[in-house]
Amino acid sequence: MRLGLSIFFISLFQVSIAQQHTNTDVVAKIKTNIVDETITAIATATNTTEVYKSLRFKLTVFRTNAQNQISKNVQEERFTLEANETKELAMGSMSTKDPDKIVVLLLVYEEDNIIGKDRLAFNEKAKENTEQDTSEDDGLELKGIVIEETKTKPGRDFYEFFYNSYTLNQINGNKVVEVHETLSFGRTTILQVKIEDNTIHQFIGKPDLEYLEQMSKIAIRKVYKYFKDLKKQKNDIFQY
Repeated sequence: MRLGLSIFFISLFQVSIAQQHTNTDVVAKIKTNIVDETITAIATATNTTEVYKSLRFKLTVFRTNAQNQISKNVQEERFTLEANETKELAMGSMSTKDPDKIVVLLLVYEEDNIIGKDRLAFNEKAKENTEQDTSEDDGLELKGIVIEETKTKPGRDFYEFFYNSYTLNQINGNKVVEVHETLSFGRTTILQVKIEDNTIHQFIGKPDLEYLEQMSKIAIRKVYKYFKDLKKQKNDIFQY
């Protein structure tokens, strides 16, 4: 499956991140190949075990233009892997002359747990300092990523309010932020904003835009404080 990168990817592309190492049983990898002025990117997954795996993957492409406007393309599909099998999940191409910043995030899930991940960036400015924050202890940097796992229209509306505010405030946290919706009693749902295994904000979903926008503002303040406290904690440790 292919798509030229005006949208960038055609792909086959929540929310708790398991307390385990990723890319162990299943290794997610985005491979690249450059021919002339075309970059081809291939999203792959490899089963390193002797056990058959039934999985799904989510591929998100973030594009930032010269005006700092961000667009996002997300696609998802289920797939299977035999023991020790490697499979291509998606393929796309772009021009080496494309001026936009493009970040591609590949996540592989087993049930509700992320077990494989990879990130690829094009035209990303070099960091001004050598210290790099990572999303987990596997050295993979995932900055400014917000994942949506909603089930209803109110859930999607909340996510849009939250994501737009997250982008506008340029929080750009170095941990994956997840917006997750679960079914509750009757027809109600619970919306959660989580970072790692920490629930930052939780509330009952309602089909009220004003209410959802207010909840997103509360969640953004809490997420901002979480990253601010995390940075301060790391600085304090560094001083010792």
